[in-house]
Amino acid sequence: MDFDFNLKTNAKFGTNKALNLAQYLKELSLSRPGIIIDGGIAGLEHTRKVLSALESDPDITIRTWVYDLRHEPDYDSLDRIKAMFLDNSGKPVTDCFVGIGGGSVIDFAKGLSTVVVNPGKAVLYKGFPVKINPSLPTIAIPTTAGTGSEVTFNAVFTDNNQKKKLGINTRNNYPALAILDPVFTVNSPMSVTVSSGMDALVHTLESYSAVQSNPLNRIFAREAFSMIFNNLFLVKDHPGNGEIRAKIQYGAYLAGISLINSGSGPSGALSYPLGVHFKVPHGMAGAVFIPHIVRHNVQAGYDYSELYDLIDGSCRSLSMNAKNEQFVEKMFALCKKLDVPPNLSGFGVNAGTVDILLADIDALERAFTQNPVPFTVDDGKKLILNMI
Repeated sequence: MDFDFNLKTNAKFGTNKALNLAQYLKELSLSRPGIIIDGGIAGLEHTRKVLSALESDPDITIRTWVYDLRHEPDYDSLDRIKAMFLDNSGKPVTDCFVGIGGGSVIDFAKGLSTVVVNPGKAVLYKGFPVKINPSLPTIAIPTTAGTGSEVTFNAVFTDNNQKKKLGINTRNNYPALAILDPVFTVNSPMSVTVSSGMDALVHTLESYSAVQSNPLNRIFAREAFSMIFNNLFLVKDHPGNGEIRAKIQYGAYLAGISLINSGSGPSGALSYPLGVHFKVPHGMAGAVFIPHIVRHNVQAGYDYSELYDLIDGSCRSLSMNAKNEQFVEKMFALCKKLDVPPNLSGFGVNAGTVDILLADIDALERAFTQNPVPFTVDDGKKLILNMI
């Protein structure tokens, strides 16, 4: 019972909450937001209503950039877009950034919040920068349900020269406010719903079991698992069901809280080189590994029976060992239901290209040590080879 727990982001949750954005900005004494909005949802009716409410408010002045990157965020793009939000003297013309979109859009807003008030190239702030100017406030409005970016300080960016995801991870970048409006998620394409939802499931499972997990983050992880797993099993058959989407979004938020107070693990770590080298969406890149990691852990004696009991229709009278065996089967069944590839060949990984992945595995050792049972660099390499 010796641990720290942080929750620094206020949250507004509910249908049409995003329409009150102007009011929430004023409550934070903010009036000049820089809006970073996903191009895929910019033209939707709900989005137009949100922006129209801002534009019609005489006390709010906005500057908008429609996120048009065809890839995950990188430092070079940050440098390019940063100039749009600076005046001729190099000072920011905004007093905050609002990210409306998926994890990449929210991460980009966080990145801008840091680089517009700090000199030089964005890549100078890669990793976990210290002794830098405080970031501008960020408001996160997720339109997908999964990344947890709306409640964490991490922001993922790719270094194009090094071919690595390093991010700008400063504790200044906890969003000041997260607005979770389920109306946005109903419009999310199924491929995005699956990828982001599985990303949240990876966060849940790995933060629940991480070496640094604690009793409090596990409360969030358990509730997150129940919301995410059970509703991901339903969403493909009921794509327009707002209640199912809302529960996944709620679960993803809880998973993000669990993640920042515990840690990630092998699936999350292995997703990075797969995403960088083979352009696999982050959530799907973690999803392809998670059932294999769960099986590895169960075979080494780790107990998921508490989570198994949260699955709709589970048989609670089973023995602990039987529950864990069933839990592994349920994980593979969910991936099959959501068309998560059973191996890496669907992403272009084969005997001729696998060395690109293997070369990056050594650098992931620190994340592997968060696994609740031993998972070594050699284990990571063997898993990748077995999955082609």
